[in-house]
Amino acid sequence: MSDLVALALPVEEICAYCETQPIARLSLLGSGFDAWLRPETETGMLVEYLPDASVTYIDMARQERVLSEILGGAVDLRTPNELEPTSKQQILAGATLVFAEDAGE
Repeated sequence: MSDLVALALPVEEICAYCETQPIARLSLLGSGFDAWLRPETETGMLVEYLPDASVTYIDMARQERVLSEILGGAVDLRTPNELEPTSKQQILAGATLVFAEDAGE
């Protein structure tokens, strides 16, 4: 059990960062929302952008790097279009919402 660490999300810091980006929603995927994570695993995150956002792969890489710094471990950032069609619905159903652009309204 010594190779496991508790996952404590800095939600306020994540939300503050997301508010500076064209992000509509950010969710945790798969083992990302389990109570325990192995330090060597990446935290899977699903990002949904605002409809009129123009986001490049370089922008996504930068966001992935910043989120990795905030979480203190590697983040694997994906969009819904990158999910396997055969498992997409199951993955989306199991995602845990962390940030929603309109949640404060």
